[in-house]
Amino acid sequence: MRNVFGLIWLPALMLCGPTIARAAPADAEATYVITNGGVDVKGAGEAHFFAHGHRNGPTIDWARSGGAARVPAGSYDVHITFMDGAAAKDIWLDNQTIAGQVRRTVEIALPVAQATYVITNRGVDVGNKGEAHFFPNGRHNAPSIDWARSGGAVRLPAGSYSVHVTFMDGSAVKDTWIDNQSFFGTARKTVEIGVSVADVSYVITNGGIDVKDKGEAHFFPHGHHAGPTVDWARSGGEVRIPGGAYDVDVTFRDGMAAKQIWIDNQSFSGRVQRTVELNLRLTEPVVAATQNGADVGEKATIEYYDPSGLNGLGSVMSRQTALLQQGTYTIRATLAGAEGWLHSVALTGKPHLTIALHPLKTQTLQLGGPPPKACTIEVYGVNFDFNKAVLRPDSTPMLRQILALFTVTPAFSAEVSGHTDNIGAPTYNLKLSDARAAAVKTWLVQNGVAAARITSRGYGDTRPLAPNTTDENRFKNRRVELRRANCV
Repeated sequence: MRNVFGLIWLPALMLCGPTIARAAPADAEATYVITNGGVDVKGAGEAHFFAHGHRNGPTIDWARSGGAARVPAGSYDVHITFMDGAAAKDIWLDNQTIAGQVRRTVEIALPVAQATYVITNRGVDVGNKGEAHFFPNGRHNAPSIDWARSGGAVRLPAGSYSVHVTFMDGSAVKDTWIDNQSFFGTARKTVEIGVSVADVSYVITNGGIDVKDKGEAHFFPHGHHAGPTVDWARSGGEVRIPGGAYDVDVTFRDGMAAKQIWIDNQSFSGRVQRTVELNLRLTEPVVAATQNGADVGEKATIEYYDPSGLNGLGSVMSRQTALLQQGTYTIRATLAGAEGWLHSVALTGKPHLTIALHPLKTQTLQLGGPPPKACTIEVYGVNFDFNKAVLRPDSTPMLRQILALFTVTPAFSAEVSGHTDNIGAPTYNLKLSDARAAAVKTWLVQNGVAAARITSRGYGDTRPLAPNTTDENRFKNRRVELRRANCV
């Protein structure tokens, strides 16, 4: 055959001469019977075949104990593995010649024990509430070798162990270490926990009616009101705790109505159900805000304070019903650029009240200037690290100016409020402004102002002084405010 260049192609067979057939290596069949104490371990044992000298290479074939593997005749390194529960062993048999049919036996010689712990409390199996964990003897901090729930069996090498027995039923918890436990063959042991368990339920009522999710009972060790709590449940819910003496903190919150009752030295055993009556008289005021004689509807915010006007209890929108405990309150209505007050108002029943809004009177605190007389004092120059509530050193001059308001006028009390512009998520701004206001309060207290004269609160971007439309306006909105207590 001639190609386009005039050269002659010859068939490959003619160039190479006659082909020579090569015989493939003969297959061999290898069976390894793996025994432990002379007994075939069956599915618990395996033989893996590797090319001789290549333990890290790919396995050529494998079979379980008694099974046949087919491999080319030759020399192999055979990896024998045994695993029965936590009892495990492996053996390498190197340079094994395998040709034809081969059957060999490998003895593991690893005594295996089966251990079962039944965990009881007052003679009754605790079931899934109890566990036994097995560790090398005397090594409590070592990794666990195996574990089982009460009544469950573990298989592990025969020998001596430390056993960690645990029990957890609700908040009733106990654990115990049992060292130097010897296991051979089949072992079954029983461990008595001996924990008194109480099932306790508090139904919290007001006027004889269960307050349900609005009430909670928190259980503390007797004499330890500061905690930590042992357990808690909502009204009518049940807790399981160790029998004994407790202090119970009963709390109720619904809207702005709240009450707390401590019931000390309560003894619990078995099943206990008790009822706590709050005897809480509630009031449901509705406040309407007006501006220039016109009702603003639900546009204004109505805030409720204790009589001092410093400690905020919560807020609703104007014309919305609030829920509080009957008593005396200071009420503030706010709208952009305006506010109004009702001071020391006695609230009972379902009163309807009106607050007239007036333009917000503010002054800016000036370094070296006279004390402002306005109810609301704007403060600039209190600076923080970016995205943090850490006061920067350059804030010290203005902080000292704020401090002077408290030291020069002993009757001066105020809320320190933090405000941001509208850049960023509203929830983040609210949290950051609250932390920054708290940082200012902390600085003032550390420098001699009584904590009772100061409260702090963050408002985020909810109370801008100007629309957040320019850099200048956003700067104006990023501020600290001082709002005098009981100021009209």
